[in-house]
Amino acid sequence: MTNSFTATEQTFWIAHSEGALEHGILDPGTRIDTGQAYLETYTSARAWTLRIAALRKDYVSAVAAWRETLRLRDPFAMLADHRWRHETAGLDLPGGQRIQTTRESQAQITAMVNSLQMGLISEPVTYKLDSGWAELTAAEVTAVAQAVGGHVKACFRAERGVAAQLEAMVDSESADVAGLFEAAYLLEVTQ
Repeated sequence: MTNSFTATEQTFWIAHSEGALEHGILDPGTRIDTGQAYLETYTSARAWTLRIAALRKDYVSAVAAWRETLRLRDPFAMLADHRWRHETAGLDLPGGQRIQTTRESQAQITAMVNSLQMGLISEPVTYKLDSGWAELTAAEVTAVAQAVGGHVKACFRAERGVAAQLEAMVDSESADVAGLFEAAYLLEVTQ
């Protein structure tokens, strides 16, 4: 594998792979070709210096952080990440109660509904909401499950809608992914 770069302005570069770290400065019009796994370029000497220090301190973690930064520059990855964060951030229920919507909480709620329907447990069901302890009737457990299910459904429908918008854009990398998602989610829950 060869990584190449031609500078259009003064550029600070780092070429690296596990066990190998090279760096330097390119003048405008100068090209670098390297066989290292990664080639990073910077216009700021400070950012370059900090990055070299991070790579020297803990190479594996520094590369993982860099990869995540690159991944989140992709608008579709940003969208999926935003949907997941919104989906699992919790939900305000009617009456001022708040419930967690982590994947684990979603599974617990589903299991509670199934257990009630199969007669494995009886009501009232003691459950800890974010807003405190509650003794829930079967109807209230079902209502909580419906609210959480509706929230999750709206999150995924909003993501799908925004993904279609991004695909139709000429320059999706400059899109306000979070704003588009929030608007799409609001539309989903108010229909």
